[in-house]
Amino acid sequence: MGYGVTTSFKAGGQLHTVKTAVRQISVAPGTVLKGVWNERMYRVERLLGRGANGVVYLVTMLAMEENRERGSGSFALKMGVDAVDFQSEINALRSLERQRRTQGGRVGRNGARPFLVDIDDADVSGQRIPFYVMRYVPGVSLKAYIYKNGADWYGLVGGKLLARLHKVHQHGWVFGDLKAENVLVNNDGTVELVDFGGLTAMGSSVKQFTELYDRGYWHAGSRSADCGYDLFSFAVLTIQILGEKELRERLKASLPQTRDVKDLQDIVRSNPRLKPFEAWLSRALKGAFASSEEAHRQWQELSHRLYRTGKKPHRPTPLWLKWFFGVSLFLLATSIALAGWGFDLQR
Repeated sequence: MGYGVTTSFKAGGQLHTVKTAVRQISVAPGTVLKGVWNERMYRVERLLGRGANGVVYLVTMLAMEENRERGSGSFALKMGVDAVDFQSEINALRSLERQRRTQGGRVGRNGARPFLVDIDDADVSGQRIPFYVMRYVPGVSLKAYIYKNGADWYGLVGGKLLARLHKVHQHGWVFGDLKAENVLVNNDGTVELVDFGGLTAMGSSVKQFTELYDRGYWHAGSRSADCGYDLFSFAVLTIQILGEKELRERLKASLPQTRDVKDLQDIVRSNPRLKPFEAWLSRALKGAFASSEEAHRQWQELSHRLYRTGKKPHRPTPLWLKWFFGVSLFLLATSIALAGWGFDLQR
């Protein structure tokens, strides 16, 4: 994106070593990985992405039946090289899943499927690497979805993203590394968070973040994990999606030590697509929301008000409907021409 890098609080040399090791992990499509301990087998389909502490692949879980392999579902498999950091991420996901089930969070089509499917090690190129398997979330990035469907859809999708963040906060966690690449939107508008490497217990220091979305980067507060940290990141994400050009120009014209939350507020005030959300974004940038529940409720109220008074979101016309309309017009014109020709013959 050209905006910043994902970082963490590791010592500089250690962080560089981890990032180098992550870049060196490479598993070719078609490779079958077998867990050392649980012995489950996964066929690698394609690379999904690389993060600060691991690499994620789309995989198919394989089962053996009469010596023939058969596919039994697609999942996301994440491999890491820093055992301590990776185990911390797994523990956080385990805790989040446990709390979600305890509090009756298994609701909805995706809610019934757990975050964690498997935890194991695999031998890759002579190296034993830990991995865990998550449910696979199909979809496109938030930026790609808005680019395809139009900015008018951001109110709806943004509300769903805030609802997801509120669920994480309810269980005592902060997502931490909220950015465009870590939000996927399905064709039906369903929003999911992916890559939980930044998941941090509330009250601790955010362990992984991306500079552009970081509250400390804009001198707007600490890197303590609280709901306001995620809401600030959401506000920057909104500015990036709806006012990318202005944000890019502002970053080029300023120095890191002089950047301030006022720079973001100026972009909001001057951009017609961001202007309707100014009051909400201002509160998020200042950390003025008491909770993510309050932030979500006010976003929903604002979006509904804008929807009633403004233009309705643009729904792309299906290609088949355009063809059908064109053919209908052609047939109608042909019928009229034939009818006129027949009338002339009768005369």
